[in-house]
Amino acid sequence: MTATARSHKMGEAVDLAPFKELMLRTCGHSFEKEREQALIASLWRRMAALKIDSSEAYLALLLRDQDELLRLTELLTVNETYFFREPEHLNLLVDMLVPEFMAVRDLRPIRILSAGCSTGEEPYSIAIMLRERFGAESERLFAITGVDIDSTAIATARVGAYGKSSFRGMDQTLLERYFEPHEQGKFRVSASIRNQVGFEVVNLLGTSYPQRMLLPDIILYRNVSIYFPGKVQREIFGKLAELLTDGGCLLVGASETIHHDIGILSLVKQKSLFFYRKLPPLVFEERRTSSRHSFTPERLRSVALHTSAPTYTARPEVHQNRPPERPVHERPRKQSHSPVPIDIKGSFDEAIVLAQNKQHDKALAILDAIIEQDGTFEKAYCLKGSLLLSASRFDEARTVCEAILGRDPLCLEAYLMLGMVARQNGEIDDAIKRFREAIYLDSSCWLAHFYTAEILFVQLDAKRAQSGYEAVLNILGKGALKEQGQKFFPLSFNAEQFIVICRHKISLLENR
Repeated sequence: MTATARSHKMGEAVDLAPFKELMLRTCGHSFEKEREQALIASLWRRMAALKIDSSEAYLALLLRDQDELLRLTELLTVNETYFFREPEHLNLLVDMLVPEFMAVRDLRPIRILSAGCSTGEEPYSIAIMLRERFGAESERLFAITGVDIDSTAIATARVGAYGKSSFRGMDQTLLERYFEPHEQGKFRVSASIRNQVGFEVVNLLGTSYPQRMLLPDIILYRNVSIYFPGKVQREIFGKLAELLTDGGCLLVGASETIHHDIGILSLVKQKSLFFYRKLPPLVFEERRTSSRHSFTPERLRSVALHTSAPTYTARPEVHQNRPPERPVHERPRKQSHSPVPIDIKGSFDEAIVLAQNKQHDKALAILDAIIEQDGTFEKAYCLKGSLLLSASRFDEARTVCEAILGRDPLCLEAYLMLGMVARQNGEIDDAIKRFREAIYLDSSCWLAHFYTAEILFVQLDAKRAQSGYEAVLNILGKGALKEQGQKFFPLSFNAEQFIVICRHKISLLENR
């Protein structure tokens, strides 16, 4: 049934359905039930301001005029916020998360993003707390960004002047230390704090984000998604998760936590608080001793910290609309009377370089040619499986791994990748089985210990999870990070980050 509403002032019956659809599509906001009245009031307010009598005419204006659409969006945006709101999350950020990132940071500042920052109280609160903790050095150590779809709210944030409602519950000493009297009885954030925070007008449902939003270490996305329907919540959460640097953290409001536990990020509990963490992605590196492919421990560390690192995210690239690839071992061999042999070693080296440069399709094509010529070349199958796994082509990766085990039932890499595929697909029992098989083949397979511990952590099996994390630390503590990090060719990982994560998880378990 078409949703309609009648204005008491103007008497016109309005079909709300196209307005609801427009707002949902462009900014993600849903206006059902009690929020419907807010939509009606805002429509009539803008129509009266523009002297438009027909809702159809106003809808046509919205469809062709982005500025007017923005004006309506700003009326519908709820900007209820104040300084140091939900202080438990802010204390978690400053007391635990920031020191953790500082322990592994390089020269760049730690990036903090406030997504849906409204009029700026949240990012300024963070800047003040960091200044209290780290002094003037905080200007060099941290880069804080606030974004919101409401340009009026962002304009207020940039000025940084606030009335008394923004200071409810705020410590008076902080008010005196970091604010100065302003016009009309307001107080303005001091210049030193304002200079540490940048603001941008951003639609979180948009197709692109500004440069300063990219690769944050910590994202605060609190009390924003409650205005979005489930599908939009998942889409925006996925976009923010993709922005995060490896090992980065995402904090949501207390009432929003459960809605975002959809398998994109790992849910972590710290005492009574929850937040999400992005585990490091797969990193492809040549394990051989050839100098042109060797990475130093310092280079391994930089992989997790810089955008130039040859990392592969879990989002498919150009494979979304193409039909599933037929498994290699089922493909008919090309009928050629004059096959041209290829240099298998040289071609495999080329595939490695292409994988490092994110040219997935070209690398896979070369691996197919290698496998077609020499079906016993196990490393080609392993590299193909890991490429497919990193591109989230899990069914294809599973098929390749099963083909490997059909020829070599003792291939450690195949069991490890099958465990990862099962974990991604939510097949927890099978994942644990595969990781145990990998550990049986090699008790020092720290990745299998780690992912088993992660599953047990989620299942609240604290004792066994802690034992798994401690096993990882013990194994990695016995050898050079570079050697351990590259042990399971062609899956190479930054072992140093896993050490940080394991220590963090053990501390959480000990505090339970």
